[in-house]
Amino acid sequence: MSLDNVVVILVGTKHPGNIGSAARALANMGVKRLVLAAPRCEVNEESQRLAKAGADVLASAKAYPSLRAAVAGVGLLVGTTGKEGGYRAGAATPRALAPRILAHAAGQDVGIVFGPEDTGLVDEDLRLCQLLVRIPTDRDARSLNLAQAVMIVAYELMLGSLAREPGRALKLARVEQVEAMYAQLEAALLEIGFLQPQNAQHMMFALRKLLGRAGLESSDVGVLRGIARQIGWCAKKQGRASKNP
Repeated sequence: MSLDNVVVILVGTKHPGNIGSAARALANMGVKRLVLAAPRCEVNEESQRLAKAGADVLASAKAYPSLRAAVAGVGLLVGTTGKEGGYRAGAATPRALAPRILAHAAGQDVGIVFGPEDTGLVDEDLRLCQLLVRIPTDRDARSLNLAQAVMIVAYELMLGSLAREPGRALKLARVEQVEAMYAQLEAALLEIGFLQPQNAQHMMFALRKLLGRAGLESSDVGVLRGIARQIGWCAKKQGRASKNP
């Protein structure tokens, strides 16, 4: 079942009650896997009290020191944001993304990331995500409680799983493989001057957005790493030639 491969990741959560309420929402919607990345509070009696039917989800939740550590082994990573503009301009609704998420979850782990209650996900977190989701709200009341946001996204996934027919989805490369590729590609592009230190982060964000839409399998990552390796080799060769005319 696709929902078995859906992992909800809470980053920097500050209030124990929100963790318990999120666990309850996930259990209601048939999502069983909860991960805490760099939590700023502990699971306590309040968490357990608010979890209700999600007690098992809460009990099995795993904690990691960072988001990068939490997403090891995940193929598709979906970030949530309530903000607009800039790098968040491509965010889609949960209903629009649910079929794509479920298609990937049919064969590999898919992570859905929620940020801290006060700030949401920061740019560093969003850079790890291939897709972004935004929950539509009224303009005069945009703020959602963390557990409410978790419930809405999980509901759309459950609804989509009930009517979904199995289909082939790409077997995406793991997040850690993709991140290693981006690091190698950035270094190579800096070496040939396509990127400059002052604009590297901005340009890499655009590149991540482009390649994230395409969806990268392990073989794709291998090709891109080969290109980066060749760029680096040519840059070094040219540098040696200029020193020894």
